[in-house]
Amino acid sequence: YAGAMGWPQFISSSYRHYAVDFNGDGRRDLWNDPVDAIGSVANYFKRHGWRPGEEVIVRARLDEQVRGLSDLAVERGRKGLKPVMNLETFSQKGVYSVDEVPADQRAVLIKLQGDAGDEYWLGLQNFYVITRYNHSAMYAMAVYQLGQEVHRAYQSQVMANKK
Repeated sequence: YAGAMGWPQFISSSYRHYAVDFNGDGRRDLWNDPVDAIGSVANYFKRHGWRPGEEVIVRARLDEQVRGLSDLAVERGRKGLKPVMNLETFSQKGVYSVDEVPADQRAVLIKLQGDAGDEYWLGLQNFYVITRYNHSAMYAMAVYQLGQEVHRAYQSQVMANKK
């Protein structure tokens, strides 16, 4: 209804700026060509600051006194997803990355509802890039988790083929 086009659901300005002929057949086809569609989304991410090889989001651990401080956590909102505070500053406030990530990386604290209750995550630059495509933290998390599952399945297939 809003004029979104093709598999990536680009609006007309996104099509003009980011759609690419990724398979080299001379046309940008986001409706019938999955190679062009995936390549165009990758181009969108690249142009919005995707950092190859860097983490997207990492699980956070909070000191007990920090839990419930609404000024630090994004409540599944559409606003405030830009990473503005570095991980060193977060750790000084009692918020820690579970995984090893450089302390100078900027992040945003995100609170999501998981199967076992509230989950806290630190969204990094690449997470923010996903939210430029769709401004929802839940959408970006779903994209990240789906990507992780696809990667695991691919790795399993590669290992099975080596046997």
